[in-house]
Amino acid sequence: MLNSLRDSTKKLHEELEKENLAGQIISHEISLDDYKLLLLQNYIAYKITEAEISKFIPSYQSDKTDKLAKDLAALGVDNSISKEFQEKFRLNSYEEALGAAYVVLGSALGGVYISKELPNCPALNGVPQPHFFNGDRDGVKSWNKFVKELKAEDFTETQINEASKKAMDTFEFFGLVFKETSLIPKCKIS
Repeated sequence: MLNSLRDSTKKLHEELEKENLAGQIISHEISLDDYKLLLLQNYIAYKITEAEISKFIPSYQSDKTDKLAKDLAALGVDNSISKEFQEKFRLNSYEEALGAAYVVLGSALGGVYISKELPNCPALNGVPQPHFFNGDRDGVKSWNKFVKELKAEDFTETQINEASKKAMDTFEFFGLVFKETSLIPKCKIS
């Protein structure tokens, strides 16, 4: 299962990283407005995907959405636009939820790296202590637990294909959120 998820999403993952504003944190070139937009984009994508995952994996636990909501509130950013994306992502089975969880939980690894670069971004010097890009390892622990559980379970080829397809769909949904929200006038975010 894990190899299939990784192989099927590799190209989409790389493409999404190129479009993602997080790269501007790594290069230390991000503006405050782009940082706000990055948080909003992630809030929308995680809020919707995590709500869907929880329907099929009751034990699923993540606080990404809550942390992002706190960061957005501290920066005075309205997150109500997330409602416009509500109907653009759905899960229909446990296997699809596994595919989506692979994408969501796997993002923790990049988040830890990004958090280390935030203090090096001059435009973000006055930003309150972040909740989302905070550098804690809880997300990595959740990822490791998820991987362990996947490895312990036997899946049919049909289940693997269903999960892999939904993992690809999840990356595409994140890309859609990133593209469509990048068109929002900066004055509506600030």
